[in-house]
Amino acid sequence: MTSITPSAPAAVATAQTHLQVISRLQGLIDHVLAPSLPTLRAEPFALIDMPDHGNVGDSAIWAGEIAWLRKNVGFDPALVADHRDPLDQVNRDLVGKTVLLHGGGNFGDIWTANNDFREAIISANPGSTIIQFPQSIHYDNPASIATTARNLKAAKALRLLVRDDESHALASQAFDCEVTLCPDMAFALGPMQRIATPDLDVLLLMRTDKEGVGFSSQDWPIGWEQDDWLEDSPNLYRDVQWDSRIKALMSLSPRRMSRTARRNYYYNQLAERRLARGLKQLSRARFVITDRLHVHILSTLLGLPHCFLDNHYGKISRFSAAFSTRWTDSYQAKTLSEAVACAKAWLQAKENADV
Repeated sequence: MTSITPSAPAAVATAQTHLQVISRLQGLIDHVLAPSLPTLRAEPFALIDMPDHGNVGDSAIWAGEIAWLRKNVGFDPALVADHRDPLDQVNRDLVGKTVLLHGGGNFGDIWTANNDFREAIISANPGSTIIQFPQSIHYDNPASIATTARNLKAAKALRLLVRDDESHALASQAFDCEVTLCPDMAFALGPMQRIATPDLDVLLLMRTDKEGVGFSSQDWPIGWEQDDWLEDSPNLYRDVQWDSRIKALMSLSPRRMSRTARRNYYYNQLAERRLARGLKQLSRARFVITDRLHVHILSTLLGLPHCFLDNHYGKISRFSAAFSTRWTDSYQAKTLSEAVACAKAWLQAKENADV
């Protein structure tokens, strides 16, 4: 821990360590999902809405979901699908399976392709056990809430897990299903280590998508850099496809060469490589400023000092308040100028401590 002077404008960190935050939130995830374990262990399950895009945060969630399932259930999904797959075929393949829906921040009317796919799956499978992994819920147009409510109404066994109190209040009032507060599934990954030596003083990892609030790039001091984490590595798909085929053939196992096993491996590799890219990006910095929830979460898993701002509807502060995620080197700011002052104060305190 580096002590920030009281004059720093950002909110000071709390006394808990990042390891205490991780342990507590992992325990909460296990507690919330414990009632669903007998069903998951008794019959095949599907994991739906794989995030096949460059955003590292969604891959961190997917990797956490897979890690939790392997640890607690003991095997991988019998079916994985993303929102581009033919809906009729997905619904046919879901017969006789428990349905797990990928978590994240696309429940509502911001990311409509994923939300429409989710609601179509739920409405087409009213008799299935359905578990929605933790989501943040937000509607720019409140009239859209009624549409979601109609699409969810027929589901007889839907567990909706949410990541903040505001989402819990909205869902409890608007939707006729079980609603439970649960931490983000990326915490199931557990503590991590840096995978690169820092070569930056400060990395500003800021949103450039429609959830951002317009933090444009500036002329930062030497040793500071601003970026986002949406761009896939060159040849990612080609490399993962090739690796998937080679691994299946080398296994000499009919099970590993099945379509289900190969697709699981393919999707998991995409997520793991995207996650590794994000971890490498974060590991470059001594201190991070961000308005992305999963930069806050992965920085916590890494024990990396950071200061977080909010996206356009308060997603990060809502999550942090619900689960008390700030720790000894985690700070919160209301404005970018406050976050920059916090970073400068942290660097100065670190320099003074090293003298």
